[in-house]
Amino acid sequence: MRPNRRQFVIGSAAALGCAAVQSHLAAAPFVPARDPQVVAFAPGGTIIATGCSGMTDSAFPPRPHPDVRKCGVVAVWDVATRKRMFRWETFGDLTKLAFSPDGTLLAASRLYETADGLALHEVRVWDVTSGRAVKSLDRCHSFDFAPIESQIAVLSRSKCVVYDLKDWTKEKLVAPLGGAVSVSFTADGLSLVGVVKDESKYRLRLASVEPNAAGEAPAPRGAGVSPALQSQALDEPFYRVAVAPDGTALATGHENGNVVLWDAATLDVRGRLQTGVRGLAHPFFSPDAALLAAGCQENGDVVIWNLQQRQEAGRFTFEKGGLRTYLQRAEGANFRPEKDPTRFCFSPGGEAVLVGAYGGILRATSGGQELGRFGD
Repeated sequence: MRPNRRQFVIGSAAALGCAAVQSHLAAAPFVPARDPQVVAFAPGGTIIATGCSGMTDSAFPPRPHPDVRKCGVVAVWDVATRKRMFRWETFGDLTKLAFSPDGTLLAASRLYETADGLALHEVRVWDVTSGRAVKSLDRCHSFDFAPIESQIAVLSRSKCVVYDLKDWTKEKLVAPLGGAVSVSFTADGLSLVGVVKDESKYRLRLASVEPNAAGEAPAPRGAGVSPALQSQALDEPFYRVAVAPDGTALATGHENGNVVLWDAATLDVRGRLQTGVRGLAHPFFSPDAALLAAGCQENGDVVIWNLQQRQEAGRFTFEKGGLRTYLQRAEGANFRPEKDPTRFCFSPGGEAVLVGAYGGILRATSGGQELGRFGD
């Protein structure tokens, strides 16, 4: 009998433990601090979220591992008190965690495949004012919140769909980005830029999400949008694109510490930066777009550059910053998107950097002073 995917994806709070479990006033089991694979800062700067990937219970449909030290966990923390506000259990490799622009929603994407190759990826959205799970999108592997409008773009194996967050019923199919590796809204929210696999190579592709013409409603469900631009193709896979908040630049991270800068308007290469660390680089911009940082997925080290001069402005190192993944792909597999989760970000004011090391650590952008740690 074919398993009920909805039973697996949504479930009940009692069975899966994926509803809001408890506030920070309630007692929680002692769990040794683990390094998060994903981190996020709420727009207001008062709360953060961390996500630790984890194991399943080895049953089908899969559920979070019963041992709290082995299951995946997404948690929301109060920055000032370092207290945990909410906690949800999950499994698989968490690849992205992000708050909506108004700070009321938190979304996470995770990758998981069964031993026989059945993909059970998921994008899940919670209301952080109540701790309630509000939407689960099964078989979806990537997402991004629009910077202005109340929208979210979600990727599945064959589709890229933009949902209206107010009622989840209005949607637009962005055909050129269907099946992309990942997707990000441009700074103005009018287009999406995705990392796409083109035959055996990888490139950036830009597609508009604007209405069809002035004053017209968005394209009906099932209608496509023609791509405006494509970048040059690269031989080796890369998994994410960072968008500068001022809309002028894009950045992608690559193996051997390489960061490629792209012109956001033309998708032409503008230059390259080198972290000096061998691992896969994960770039991210400061909120004012004056700084570009890149975290090393191999050891958690972070390099910060002044973007205009392209000069190094800071460097943080971590003794405990290695990345652990759980998805068992074939040995030597070339394409491994779980290797590039969003475990680095600037605070909303740009004065601090949050890194998924030491259970989740906050450091001052200037000087690197430790400002706080988050973890049980």
